[in-house]
Amino acid sequence: MRFLLNWSIKLSIAGVLYIAASTGASMKLPDTILGFKVPQAAQQWVNNNSEIAALGDMTTNGFKNITAVFDK
Repeated sequence: MRFLLNWSIKLSIAGVLYIAASTGASMKLPDTILGFKVPQAAQQWVNNNSEIAALGDMTTNGFKNITAVFDK
């Protein structure tokens, strides 16, 4: 029973990480989930993906501004 609980928690965390990476939404993991400590590497990975998504959005907006200048 404990084996299934451990794997379900691990898969849940993996699902949260996948959603954070695929949507590019700004997201912060809590320090603990259901009493289990979230690894520091997972928290850093989510933070890095959020920063990368923000940089991508800024770059896209910059290109839109450049295009708007040349379209005039």
